[in-house]
Amino acid sequence: MAKRTVFVTDYTMAKEMDLEAEILAEIDAAIVRAQCQSEEEVLAQMVPCDAIITQWAPLGRKAMERAQRCRVISRNGIGLDNIDLKAAQDMGIAVVNVPAYCVQEVADHTMALVLALIRKVVPTVKLVQRGGWDIDSLMPIRRVDTQTLGIVGLGRIGSAVAARAKPFFKEIVAWDPFVDRERFAEAGVKSVGQEELWREADIVTLHVPHNESTHHLINTESLSRMKDGAYIVNTCRGAVVDTEALVEALRSGKLGGAGLDVHEEEPLPPDHPLHEMDNVIITPHMAFYSEESLLEARRATCENLVRFFKGEQPISRVV
Repeated sequence: MAKRTVFVTDYTMAKEMDLEAEILAEIDAAIVRAQCQSEEEVLAQMVPCDAIITQWAPLGRKAMERAQRCRVISRNGIGLDNIDLKAAQDMGIAVVNVPAYCVQEVADHTMALVLALIRKVVPTVKLVQRGGWDIDSLMPIRRVDTQTLGIVGLGRIGSAVAARAKPFFKEIVAWDPFVDRERFAEAGVKSVGQEELWREADIVTLHVPHNESTHHLINTESLSRMKDGAYIVNTCRGAVVDTEALVEALRSGKLGGAGLDVHEEEPLPPDHPLHEMDNVIITPHMAFYSEESLLEARRATCENLVRFFKGEQPISRVV
């Protein structure tokens, strides 16, 4: 009988958890796997366990209490907004994640959305599919190197976006009150305040976690301060953007377009007004994905647990 039990709230990284079982065998751990989508399902299926792996399922205080002897939660990804961190801290449960995974993929996806918006790729393809050929309806399109890219959040992903964007843009500016000037200098990015970024950027990309301070960071007020015709790209968390305010800004023409990989409601309902807009690119929360990134996340998620139970420093500990 295994010495430890690892409960998996939900998992879409692989059909079989053979790699996970191989890694966790080092600490003699058995895996109990579920596919929960709601807090109610987590509560119904939770078992007494020593560790929890969670992906998207809500993991709150009641679930942690039901886990009984749980000592550590390993988030299979970067964001932590599905975990009640205060509850974990109160109960002495460590929380670890894998912040370095999928940095390349999200940065690449961001740049794909940025360039597709500026070059109006989606409306162009739709025009041709409808039998059109005249580009009058696509005008104007401005040269990329005449424009300024604004990056909100100069962490791992924001810095990777800056590196990719350098050859394309006239200037790159970024706002991040938690990053020192050395990081800006290393990235070759101009440090600006929030208001200055809204005012200067032709296209804004978002790379921040979702928490109380970033909830609806993009709202009616911040949108009103942006350049007329500016673009927004969001590959971080859906709730960083107030969807209703975004729709209104797109309808009014205040915004020139948006590239959205994440959404306040996922999946985005098929009758949502964003689907009807030719100047909006919607992808299904897939910026993280490549075959290589999935393996990276799977391995790091379990290695965090192995390190923890062996008394070593996890790859990344948040609580």
